[in-house]
Amino acid sequence: MKQRNQSPKNLQILQKQLDIQSQRFRQAYSSGDYHTALDAASKAHRLIPNNIKPLSDMATTYTYLEQWDNAIKTAQKILRLEPNHLNSLDILAHAYGAKRDWQKAGLYGHQALTLRDQQISQKIHKLPDLATAFMDRDTAPKQNLISFSLFGNRSEYIETAVINAQIVAKIYPTWQCRFYVDDSVPNEAITRLSNTHSQVVKVTPEQSKLPGTMWRFLAMDDENVGYVLFRDVDSVISHREASTVKEWLESKKCFHTIRDSGSHTELILAGLWGAKAGSVPNIFQLMKDYLQKNTKITRHTDQYFLRESVWQYVRQDLYSSDRIFDFMNAHPITDIGFDYEKTHIGCDEGNAIFTLTSTDLNVGDKVSWQLISQIDPCLNIDLSHNLRGEQLICQYEALIEKTGILTGKIPRIYAQGIPTKQSRIIFKKV
Repeated sequence: MKQRNQSPKNLQILQKQLDIQSQRFRQAYSSGDYHTALDAASKAHRLIPNNIKPLSDMATTYTYLEQWDNAIKTAQKILRLEPNHLNSLDILAHAYGAKRDWQKAGLYGHQALTLRDQQISQKIHKLPDLATAFMDRDTAPKQNLISFSLFGNRSEYIETAVINAQIVAKIYPTWQCRFYVDDSVPNEAITRLSNTHSQVVKVTPEQSKLPGTMWRFLAMDDENVGYVLFRDVDSVISHREASTVKEWLESKKCFHTIRDSGSHTELILAGLWGAKAGSVPNIFQLMKDYLQKNTKITRHTDQYFLRESVWQYVRQDLYSSDRIFDFMNAHPITDIGFDYEKTHIGCDEGNAIFTLTSTDLNVGDKVSWQLISQIDPCLNIDLSHNLRGEQLICQYEALIEKTGILTGKIPRIYAQGIPTKQSRIIFKKV
């Protein structure tokens, strides 16, 4: 049946309804209220069923809610309308990966990566010249670095940062961790991060104007650095990752990327790439130039910057380690020490939530909690863990938000020991 044209008045009413749902979606999505965001996107879809935007918003929120089958169904519906819809390809790779259907995850992820590469290539008239890496300019000894950004006082970031500082000598014996921080990081955390294999660098006032997640890229400009790995502070380095990095070093290529999960469909994952320092010339200025043109800052600004400004360098001399997508002459990642049910390279390791109940806790109470564990934070190659004498791992303060309940976040390796009493949490009011 042919749809009748709507009157201007009806169109105004429709637009007002859409504006209401659009605002609801944006507010709920930005605050992490994905159930409300899904409701808003669904209502917008019913108002304009042939428009892709509400469907795309629905697929995205289904992904955050881990409703994988609904995410797949919605994304496939979009692809029937628009075969190169990038967000839908990303979602299908992510969702099929979550369902452990790696063949389909690889199929859709490869399409997403290829499409992104084509979009960037179309914008570039001439590839930029790679700079000579610092390690190739002179014979002076260089330090290999694993570079992180750290800001704030949240346990889910500080504690994984500390684990990286503690285990780097076992995983990367000749490397050092470097943490770029600002004044928001507690002094006690800075002390814990500072040792013979780990260093803390406080960003300058000018550098602090960058989004915090981009500070780690500053190591690219350090003339005393040889190779540098850029990692997320809530992920933990591993033997399997180190074996992949070793393959890259042996290749002599300037750049390295890793993909080990269905969600790894960005051209450069901000926490899973490496370089010969100096290969991208003056990255600090490159970041400032990008931010001058792109003033809206989001939690993905670091990855957008890498896609728009750094990929054109990286793709020229790249060793790609890719378990899933077979993109850019990808090399396989070893299966030794691999169990996706437990972890993967780049996994968020700081987000295990503990919950304690007590009738003594009331809303607004200030509580100090301590994590105590026998578990050594350095996993063995087979992902088993070793025990040591019980130690105080960390201590944090929290406000009770719900009567009788204390919650917090700790690294997954310690959380795994709670059922076996190898880890425990105690608390007291302060």
